[in-house]
Amino acid sequence: MQCRDCFNESEGFGLIEISVALFLLAFGLLAAGQMLFVATASNSLARSIGTAALEGQSRMESLAASYRHDPAVADLSPGNHGPFYTQVENPNNRTVLNRYETVWSVSVIPDPRPGKLMDTKLVTVTVTPALADGVHNRKPLLNKSFSLTTVLSPAAE
Repeated sequence: MQCRDCFNESEGFGLIEISVALFLLAFGLLAAGQMLFVATASNSLARSIGTAALEGQSRMESLAASYRHDPAVADLSPGNHGPFYTQVENPNNRTVLNRYETVWSVSVIPDPRPGKLMDTKLVTVTVTPALADGVHNRKPLLNKSFSLTTVLSPAAE
């Protein structure tokens, strides 16, 4: 048998080969479709966490500035404070992109040395996505709470 004869006997693709190829193509397209959804959800989550981080950082800086000015300010008294609502708007058409509920808790850190008092406070700011009526907006894969914690203490003399 010569090589020329091999090509004369071939009959092309069969129905089974084409069915397998179409199945693999359909499976690949379905997998790519799911990846597009995951990519879109990840982009939304990144934007949500990014703006929540900016809100939390802004609140934390405001509390730190208040502490430097007056450590006994009401916002820094021990306990829970808030909620304070913020919304992020699209600058082009003023539509609301995200709404957040910001709460913070303050606790006094005791001095481990007997007889010593220090005015040091542990502050935790938590930013949670919220709906227009103030209900927490927690959708799987899309919205997460964001927390920042710091210690505020007097400057060393």
